[in-house]
Amino acid sequence: MFTFTPLRKPIFLFLVAAVGGSLSAPVQAADTARKQIYNQAVANATADIKRVAKHKNWKDFNSKLNVFIPSEVSRFPLCSQPLTSALPAQDRMQLSRLRYDIRCDGPNGWEIAVTVKPDIYLPILVANKTLERGRPLAASDIDLKKHNVANLRDGYLTNPDEVVGLTVKKRIRDMQPINVTQLDQPIMVERGQRVVMIAEQDGIEARSLGEAMKKGRRGDVIKVKNLDSQRVVSAVVDNDGVVRMLMAPGQ
Repeated sequence: MFTFTPLRKPIFLFLVAAVGGSLSAPVQAADTARKQIYNQAVANATADIKRVAKHKNWKDFNSKLNVFIPSEVSRFPLCSQPLTSALPAQDRMQLSRLRYDIRCDGPNGWEIAVTVKPDIYLPILVANKTLERGRPLAASDIDLKKHNVANLRDGYLTNPDEVVGLTVKKRIRDMQPINVTQLDQPIMVERGQRVVMIAEQDGIEARSLGEAMKKGRRGDVIKVKNLDSQRVVSAVVDNDGVVRMLMAPGQ
């Protein structure tokens, strides 16, 4: 007669390490394998966050590292050599969930997968009131507030100069983080509007008057009719009432 014991999910130890903008994390005296693994996981996560912070030019941020270590680590002997670690095969680094394969290559060696979930608090742009669709965004509509950005899947913005003057594309609630998917360039050219057409060739710039056949935002390609030649050409919206032709006249 056989007796079956149901499998149980591994129990994780939950540890917290406070990390400041200087990214100096606490280190535990490594007298057990668990503490060795903890220190290695914190070192890995700290280095990864520091790398991202430098790349994204974060100025004022602080973090908390939530380290999850499987309970089986209690059976591991203390490693006599420095631990090695790597991302799991085919895994991509995501700040919301950092995973590391941590390994001891010494006698009675072992390997274990550890997860670190950082909370990263960074000053980001939030709406200081409910902003309705179609509203041009003003400096008075936004504030910089510290927010946990680790799980903001739609992204976030930190520079007010990048958003002032843009149009609200989706309704933004009071104190909601602002991201690029909620905003759009303002309409700079309306259909039927008289526009300045700029053509440039060999360093020489020529201007003429045209009529927009379609409305457009900065960077949009629209059709424009030259009022002198009545020729319809493609042009890129450059500014309010100004377009740059993709092809010079006569080409």
